[in-house]
Amino acid sequence: MMVAALAGALAWALLRERRRCRRLAEEYREHRRSVAGVGLTLNRIRQAVESASDAIGIGDMHGISLYHNRAHVALFGYTVEELNAISEDMVLFADRAVAAAIHASIRAGYSWVGETEVRTKDGRTVPCLVRADIIRDDLGRPAGIFGVFTDVTERRRMQQMLDRKAAETARANRLEAMGMLAGGIAHDFGNLIMAMVGNVELLKMEPGMPAEGARRLVELERAVWRANDVTKQLVNFAKGGEPRMGPVSLERPLREAATYAVTGSSVELGFQIAPDLRKVTGDEGQLVQVVNNIAVNAVQAMPGGGRLTIEASNQDAGPDGDAPAAGEGWVRVSISDTGSGIAPENLGKIFDPFFTTKDKGTGFGLATCYTIIKKHGGRLSVESELGRGTTFLILLPAISASS
Repeated sequence: MMVAALAGALAWALLRERRRCRRLAEEYREHRRSVAGVGLTLNRIRQAVESASDAIGIGDMHGISLYHNRAHVALFGYTVEELNAISEDMVLFADRAVAAAIHASIRAGYSWVGETEVRTKDGRTVPCLVRADIIRDDLGRPAGIFGVFTDVTERRRMQQMLDRKAAETARANRLEAMGMLAGGIAHDFGNLIMAMVGNVELLKMEPGMPAEGARRLVELERAVWRANDVTKQLVNFAKGGEPRMGPVSLERPLREAATYAVTGSSVELGFQIAPDLRKVTGDEGQLVQVVNNIAVNAVQAMPGGGRLTIEASNQDAGPDGDAPAAGEGWVRVSISDTGSGIAPENLGKIFDPFFTTKDKGTGFGLATCYTIIKKHGGRLSVESELGRGTTFLILLPAISASS
């Protein structure tokens, strides 16, 4: 009986142990599956962060870098070790005020989002949209800093291009409206001037005209003819000169127009013209008028002397990477002076009719230049810095060398 009882107890114990072992084995397999799942998840997170196109960096709350993804290293050039070796805090940020604002925001427990310039290892600056967040542990305590940097260079370039095109469209519309008005004024004003000229001529033929009266009639006649010149400028501006188009080799017109403009002044003149400069389709006389007008303005901006430089070269693409609507690339002409420069508040207005900073200017010279270049399918722009000079840039559609 006792042997049977012991045998039964032992069998029961073995059965329970076998069940416990099976349960432990199942728990172990489940644990391994769980660990493998966590490992897979962590690996996917790592792969996602490494594959992100945005630059991602992780640091502790004391500003020590812990991790940079591939995009971060590619964009800024620093490895974690290299960045930590620099004693300066938040060295990535070119604007120290922005760096201080980010630091203060993180310390206060808030995220920071904004655009700023970020410095690279080789000394460049990259415009970035930056988001700095706090990493918190399971209890909600700050454990580190998580930074995401999005390069907005291309977005800014596109925005600048759109802004520039919008400004050009607005200016073209404004000039068209002003041209219609100017044409009407010029027509009526021209008729009045001819009437004045006729009456002055009749008065000059009057017998017994006193000497003082004759002198005043001469002055009046000069004033009338000056008014007639303004009327012609109104007509040219209104019509844009209606160019007579044909193939034009620009080197000779450029040299002649600029040389004429500096004659009698103390301004030095220099040329840098590509030997293989392509021809353009245009009205040579009008293009000479444009160059001469700009060159004369440059000479007047250098009363004490200076240097006027004319450069001309072939260019495949415009400033926005575009080609002309017709033609084979561009011919780029720049007219640069070392004069007094143009005030920033005036740069956007110099091509507007009636705008002038000269005491005796009419405000039609550059407006007419702008209209002529637009009629040629080209572009006219300006860059200037007070005290350092001005550069006018002309782009004209080129034609093939065989034309």
